Amino acid sequence: MRGADPGTATLVAIDAGGSHTRVLAVRPDGSREHSVRPSVNPHATGPAADRTLHEVFAGIGVAAGAAPVLGWLASAALDPEDPEPELTRLRRAAETAGLSARLVVSNDVVPLLWGVPALAGAGIALVCGTGSGFLGVDRRGTVARAGGCEYLGSDEGGAVDIGRQGLCAAVRALDGRGPRTALVSLLTRASGVTLPALARAIAAQPYPKQRLADLAPLVCAGWRDGDAVCADILDRAATELVTGVRAVRRRLSLPAGFAVATVGGVFSGCPPFQAMVADRLRADLGAGHVEQVDTSAETVLGALRHLLTDGRPLAVPAAIDRRHAWILTT
Repeated sequence: MRGADPGTATLVAIDAGGSHTRVLAVRPDGSREHSVRPSVNPHATGPAADRTLHEVFAGIGVAAGAAPVLGWLASAALDPEDPEPELTRLRRAAETAGLSARLVVSNDVVPLLWGVPALAGAGIALVCGTGSGFLGVDRRGTVARAGGCEYLGSDEGGAVDIGRQGLCAAVRALDGRGPRTALVSLLTRASGVTLPALARAIAAQPYPKQRLADLAPLVCAGWRDGDAVCADILDRAATELVTGVRAVRRRLSLPAGFAVATVGGVFSGCPPFQAMVADRLRADLGAGHVEQVDTSAETVLGALRHLLTDGRPLAVPAAIDRRHAWILTT
């Protein structure tokens, strides 16, 4: 497997975000198989994450058939500061599923640095999905990141943050502690229960992230309809996202005109919000090309193909090797 020929291998790109796991398999004959499953992040779905992970690996084995498997698994569950627990979990799941593969494993931001042509190894990736995260690289190969510490330590500007602020604003409006907002009716209609019941039900869940993230589109809808409270929430979210990009840019000393790739469900679900953030990146930080990337599994595949250029064995760039990405052989 270590020396598998990329031309005879099934290439697999796995985008394992906080809400969904998207798997793209490309067989040696060029045929493709795409699937979407729940999150394999234990912080998002608890014990169900391991069952889904087993299903993902078993499905890859079926899709590959007799061909060797080379892939990139980009997971929101991987902590670059302490990768061993997640690497062990992945290895155990692959072996239980009977999958023989050689995989690059990283968090879900890393592939953007090489999978988005506009960055081409120099620029910043901004993720705004269930959570938020920032990762950049410069021409010297220096890598810097910010955020990515789960929703209690970071993730400002992401869907969980937006949804939680929306829920709080609606409750405050209902009991008179805050200004009136359309969120009261939006959240009540969407959930089918009263706001107090909704808030208590989410708080009682052992893994509330997804329920909170599901409220973010309602905040975006209120903003588009002119609700001032929703506008204030998204203004704060945009400020946090620009702050994250600023921190990474400062550490890398990227020049004016640097490229930014934006990705994530909040941006793809609310293009006007992505446009607002892009405008602020240009105005406040001097960013140049700001590109929204919607096909994250395709982006992971692009990064994988970059590593396999000219038939090279699968390995990761020295700038991220065993710091931001690891090779897992099962």
